[in-house]
Amino acid sequence: MDMIGRYDTARKLMIGGFGTSPAWGKIIQPGAIKDLVIKLDSAGSGPSDHASFYRSNIPVLFLFTNSHPDYHKATDDWQKINYAGEVKIIRLVQDIINASSTFGQLAFTKTREQEVGRSASFTVSLGVVPDYGYTGTGVRIDGISKGKLAERIGLKAGDVLLQLGDYKFVDVQAYMGVLGKFKKGDATRLRIKRDEEEKEFDITFQ
Repeated sequence: MDMIGRYDTARKLMIGGFGTSPAWGKIIQPGAIKDLVIKLDSAGSGPSDHASFYRSNIPVLFLFTNSHPDYHKATDDWQKINYAGEVKIIRLVQDIINASSTFGQLAFTKTREQEVGRSASFTVSLGVVPDYGYTGTGVRIDGISKGKLAERIGLKAGDVLLQLGDYKFVDVQAYMGVLGKFKKGDATRLRIKRDEEEKEFDITFQ
C-alpha cells in the first residue's frame, strides 16, 4: 500500500501487479467490488517497494490512490485524508489476504516492465503532477507545482499534455521519455488539450 489516503472516484484505486500471478484473477473480481472504482495494471515492477519482491520472483500487489499536489510536502495534512475511503481499501486488502490463504503458495508470472520509476535521465520538468489513473491519450494534469514552469504559463489541473516540440506522447511513460530529450535552456512548443480545445504554448526549460 503506497499513498492510499486520498481515494476518490476520479483518481481511482490502482492495483498494480495483477499479472504477477494467475491467482490474482481468481482472488480479485473488480465487478464484485462495489464500493471502490478500480483500475488494474499487470506490471510487477514500478516506483515503490513491491518491485524488489517482484524481481525476486514473488507475486505482488501495489495499491495506490494516485499522486497529488501535496505529495512530499508539509501541506499533506490529516484534514485531507479520505478516512472512509481508506477503510474500504484496508477491508479490501483483508479480503484479498483471506482469499489468498486458501491458494497455498501463489504461482509467479513475469510481466511487462513498468518504466515510470526508471526515468531519471531527464534534467528538465514542467512542474506538473500527472494523473496516473488517466486512461485517455496524453498526460492529464492532477496538480501544479507552485512557482514552476507550468504555473507560469497558466496550465491547470485537468489539462491534458499531448506534445512537446515534434514529440507526441500517449501516456506518462512516453512523456517521461520525451522530457529526456530536452535540457535546460531549450525552447520548444507545448501542445495541450483543455476541455475540448487544443492550445499551444511557447516554453523555455529553465
